[in-house]
Amino acid sequence: MRKLLNVVFLASLFAALSSAAHAGKGDRLFQVPKSAPLLQGKTLDLRFAEFAQGIWVRELENCPVPRVDRSEPGSALVIYRGLLETPGRICQVYGAERAGRMTQRAAINCLLNDGGESIELVTVQPRGTDGLLVQEGEKVPVHFRFCRKIIPILQSQKSN
Repeated sequence: MRKLLNVVFLASLFAALSSAAHAGKGDRLFQVPKSAPLLQGKTLDLRFAEFAQGIWVRELENCPVPRVDRSEPGSALVIYRGLLETPGRICQVYGAERAGRMTQRAAINCLLNDGGESIELVTVQPRGTDGLLVQEGEKVPVHFRFCRKIIPILQSQKSN
């Protein structure tokens, strides 16, 4: 009986993983169980909206940013697909409102440079044509300016 239960469990796990395998990293969508009243019926994404993706700086004279992880705290921000990096931490989205809206909230799991971890909520909103408002939790929103687009490594190698 126990072996049968293990086989059934492994088969269902394999079926779930294989159905999600066709999506690219950060592209998977899933339905939230209806037991969470605030998220009832919403579809969540595992990446940030297109308008938020790029390298962002507080002051344009700091662009280009040589390395975000060595920048001054609060001076730079990188968002690419399901990742967010700031000086001192790198975060991965584990649930974001579906892209396409003018404001997007995302729950993120962050690995801090000191080895610690944190779970946070971040809200991003475009401001004008080259601006992004970023609010971490209940903190005051911070205005960032667009610095540059992120070009995936595979695309940059094709152009060479």
